[in-house]
Amino acid sequence: MSKNILFWGAKFKAGIIYDLIKNNKILENTKNLKVKYMFDPNLKEAKFFSKAKFSRNKKDLKKFIKNSDYFVTCIGGEYGKARYLISKELEKNKLKPLSISSKYAYIANKELIGKGVQILPYSIIHHQSKVGEYCIINTGSILEHDCKIGNGVHLMPGAVIGGNTIINDFVTVGLNATVLPELTIEEGAFIGAGAVVTKNVKKNEVVAGNPAKLLKLFKHRFDLRPFR
Repeated sequence: MSKNILFWGAKFKAGIIYDLIKNNKILENTKNLKVKYMFDPNLKEAKFFSKAKFSRNKKDLKKFIKNSDYFVTCIGGEYGKARYLISKELEKNKLKPLSISSKYAYIANKELIGKGVQILPYSIIHHQSKVGEYCIINTGSILEHDCKIGNGVHLMPGAVIGGNTIINDFVTVGLNATVLPELTIEEGAFIGAGAVVTKNVKKNEVVAGNPAKLLKLFKHRFDLRPFR
């Protein structure tokens, strides 16, 4: 008997995850799983074609949750805190998080990867690096040895994190950005595309450039009203 998956989010990140599941390109066993529902309160319709039922309506969300077994929170970009908090709400509703690990990624220590993590093709997680819950290790990103990654972190495509680095909760590392080894990136920081980070970054700081410099403070946005 097949079990149903609920996608929270129906934009482009959801399309990527949907294709990986549909084409059997993940390590997780999805033989008896089906993407049955998609919910996104910010869209009038899904941004890609699928056979899943879509809604933005709060009443439909309750039905979707009731009839689902697993969920994937398909929220990319700089919305790591939203991804984490929404995932926790779905957990409270007795749904199980489905992790996504591409068959084309390298993961040295799978036992150090948190639940609900999305590891996309050609990404690398090296020796003894630990990844928290509901992170995205995006296409072609590299996490070097002995790193510690918090919850709700997003390494965007091509990001490179040097060894022995600590990245705290809800950090976003932009496209092709580089963080040098043995640094600490504090909670909620945003590292711009192509930046080269040569020193520690403080909480909620937005940095960019080579070497990366402070631009402003980042404000996290999330909406839990559909659960209320």
